[in-house]
Amino acid sequence: MSRFRAIFLILCLSGASSTAETPDRVVSLAPSITQTVRYLGGEDRLVAVTSFCEAPDNIARLPGGILADPEAVLGLAPDLVLCTTMTPATTRRQLAALGLRVEVVDTPSLDAISAETARIAGMLGVDAPAEEAPFSAANGPTAALLFGADTGYSAGCGTHAHEILEAAGLRNIAAEVSGPWPQLGEEFLLAKDPEIIVIADYGDAKREDILAMLRAHPVRSHLRAVRNGDVIVFPAGALTVPGPDALAAAPQLRAAVESR
Repeated sequence: MSRFRAIFLILCLSGASSTAETPDRVVSLAPSITQTVRYLGGEDRLVAVTSFCEAPDNIARLPGGILADPEAVLGLAPDLVLCTTMTPATTRRQLAALGLRVEVVDTPSLDAISAETARIAGMLGVDAPAEEAPFSAANGPTAALLFGADTGYSAGCGTHAHEILEAAGLRNIAAEVSGPWPQLGEEFLLAKDPEIIVIADYGDAKREDILAMLRAHPVRSHLRAVRNGDVIVFPAGALTVPGPDALAAAPQLRAAVESR
């Protein structure tokens, strides 16, 4: 699209988009935002999402994800573009320069998820469910969160996944490791010997299969959580996508811990 055509489109669309009190055409550039808009009942307003988002097939997918082409977004005639801080500042500036309303959503914590859900509800002109970030003293069993039974990838301080563990009453051993998304080594796991292992699963793996895999592992088979069968398989989505599902994850994880 030429610069002239882009300016022409802006002029044509500006009257409708600038005066609208609530948006009718929303573009989401992050899975967490798409989840939030759908949670708030705004699915019918979504005109495009990223290829990583969970949404009905009739909603267009933008190639490039957080690096979506600004002119491709403009061609959808949105009156609101929602992105996160992961969207490069240059892309955000380009979108704004095209006359689009761009709002940045930042959800580094459970409190922020709750606050931003309410803010997006305000943008959409809908009532936000009264959901507060869960809280509980992390004075229960020690736990290791692993993204997959055969990896060491975990979540430490500065992540909403760590906060979910703490809100479930668990003491996250990865909090002692530097970095928000550390990789836990086998020696570290043996030294800490967590009482519970939480496996974040991206599919529909059965607990029995995960436990069998861990018991066949040359190192992890020696962990007391594996020996005692204190292994919980939990959906990875709530631990990786900072959206409304994350707010409900802590009570679900606590229930799984108590019923193990």
